Amino acid sequence: MSKLQRTKLLYALILALAACVVTFAWRTHVIRQWLNETEEYISQLTEDFDRQQQRNNELHNEIAMLLDELWQEPSGDASNPEHERVIEYVLRLAPERLREVFDEDVTLNPPEEFVFLPRNRILVSGQWYCSVYEIDVTLDAIFSYSLWDDRLSVSLRSYAPFGRDDWEWGEPWYSPNRHWWDREHSLEIVPVRFYDMCPNTFETTYITEYLSGEAFAGEFAYFAYKHLNRIIADAWFVDTILYVNLHRNESMRMSSGTTGEYIFYRTLLYSIASVPGIDAFVVMIDGWREATFGGHGAAFRDIYLINPSGS
Repeated sequence: MSKLQRTKLLYALILALAACVVTFAWRTHVIRQWLNETEEYISQLTEDFDRQQQRNNELHNEIAMLLDELWQEPSGDASNPEHERVIEYVLRLAPERLREVFDEDVTLNPPEEFVFLPRNRILVSGQWYCSVYEIDVTLDAIFSYSLWDDRLSVSLRSYAPFGRDDWEWGEPWYSPNRHWWDREHSLEIVPVRFYDMCPNTFETTYITEYLSGEAFAGEFAYFAYKHLNRIIADAWFVDTILYVNLHRNESMRMSSGTTGEYIFYRTLLYSIASVPGIDAFVVMIDGWREATFGGHGAAFRDIYLINPSGS
């Protein structure tokens, strides 16, 4: 190889090496720039997460305060003049309106058993002798009321036991005796299972809490919020039927995709069904029976019967 050829080869190697150095330096610069941008992005995500976590904590505290306020305020104020007028009007109007529905006389229970619900509604109970089946039936009905220019109007919103077309007569609605509202449990200590469900396997686990029978409604709402993240506005018994009235915001709070809604739904039902001594339970949202929840049209049934295993 001649000297000229060797010189050309050397220049070519130098140029190739220089190109490699330049390429390496450019790629190093690009990688460093990408790392800096990634670091800034992660830092921004961390700040956003911290802000969101702070907001979640604030919302959590707001919900906890709301739950406390709900339990500090009684469902009905007997000294409220408007409530007194509503009760008087319902006592006069409801039997006539229910007779139009059942085509037979209905006897209302004492007004002390009525429950005032949010958004100007009142839940009343009564007795009706069904001549077709020749049995006495305990029923309940929800009336809405409004006061305009000192004029009171009341209208029937819903009633039971005719909440479902496929209803079959029988326990626990059959009752020859009068029922009453009660927020206390008959047991002194009430063991209740609060369920959790794995979103991947749908396997269920539970934590057992021992509630005070005397303060059952309030403690049941407290532990439902703690373990299920559900806000219960009120809970009461009608004989062996447990009514659970969810807060009006629960309809949208349970909207978290089909899997999330299924988990919210099942864990709530399992937990309520674990309450000892009940034959059935009713789940309402803001006083509405068969209420829908979530974003996929799911709805609570009118009544859930408890099977012998209690599940």
